[in-house]
Amino acid sequence: MSTNIAVSRPDSSDAVQRLLWMQGLMNASHFMTVPLLALYMASELQFDAVALASVMSANLLCAQVLPVAAGAIADRMGSARLITFGLGLRGAGFLGFCAFDSAVAWTLSAMLAGTGVACYEGGVYALLGRQPKARLSRVFAANNQMLNLGAAVGPILGGVAAMLDVRLAFAASAVLFTGLGVISLRSHIDTHPSQARQPLLQGLKTAITHRGLQRLILVALPWFFLFPQLYVAFPVYAAKLAGPYGASAVYVVNGVVGLLFLALMKRWLVSAQAQALLTGAYLAASVAFASVCVASGIVGFLLFIVVYTVIETILLPTFETLTAALAPQGCQGAFFGVLSAAGALGGGAGYYVGSWLILNRGIAQTWLTFGAVGLLGVLLSAVLLRELTVLPVPRQ
Repeated sequence: MSTNIAVSRPDSSDAVQRLLWMQGLMNASHFMTVPLLALYMASELQFDAVALASVMSANLLCAQVLPVAAGAIADRMGSARLITFGLGLRGAGFLGFCAFDSAVAWTLSAMLAGTGVACYEGGVYALLGRQPKARLSRVFAANNQMLNLGAAVGPILGGVAAMLDVRLAFAASAVLFTGLGVISLRSHIDTHPSQARQPLLQGLKTAITHRGLQRLILVALPWFFLFPQLYVAFPVYAAKLAGPYGASAVYVVNGVVGLLFLALMKRWLVSAQAQALLTGAYLAASVAFASVCVASGIVGFLLFIVVYTVIETILLPTFETLTAALAPQGCQGAFFGVLSAAGALGGGAGYYVGSWLILNRGIAQTWLTFGAVGLLGVLLSAVLLRELTVLPVPRQ
């Protein structure tokens, strides 16, 4: 499937095109390795639920809390050096996964890798958020399409590595991150910060006190809880049903369906009303998660993954587009950083609760709990988004 149209249309600048392709490569590496982390820790390293969740949450918290600072730095100083530094740190973290076996060492490596993600994404989303508001929905739809391209390719590569040695995937990711860091250092991704620069603390204050962003964060929290199940509950449950290949199939289906959905429905996605999108997606999530209780075997679970992927492909770019549209000029990085930090709260809870449920509780209790969280999202979006003051992003 060709992706050059999706990449080239949102913005003609070389910087945005390079970033979108880099996003695809990064996500391919992400899905080649991260799904294997939970399985490798559980099966090979024999980590218990607390150790497993601690490693995953350390990565998540660093990756999603530190962008509060990283995004503000990108607003003030530009994105290029931050992106390069982040890629280097992430490569170092994955080298740690190759070299060590203890829970403490893996937690420290996860923190290093997560800090790299924070710096990289702080720079990337500050730059993407500075694109013209008339094109934001298309930029973030194209970004999501490239992420799905990586999500389709990555699990296949990870499955090949798993048949040989899982740590080969970790080593390959370390090499890729380091190589991309060298490339970004030598290319002019973004050498200039926003023209509407503000002091670092002032940008953060603007983001933290913005009532529209506060409401959006409350609406997003249930999704931040559910999304990490893609890395914990989904692979563990699929492996119970069909072994390691079942876990790999989850990510292949996730990537392929995401690509197909955006290819067929992108025009509708970028023109639909945000509140209707979010409320409808949450309602579908509530029903879909609860229905896993009665799904039959791995085929039924993969059908759930198809529905989940459509929901994910609607929610992620919609939250990103609304965040960029709410942000005043010069505060885009700070706004994405605050949203990311809120994601760490919901995601950390998702990792711990999801790990505990999938490893210790029955099928009904696990999936009905997730369905109830989706229902909470329906209620929050229906109530809070009615008062959200954000200009409708002009569509093209």
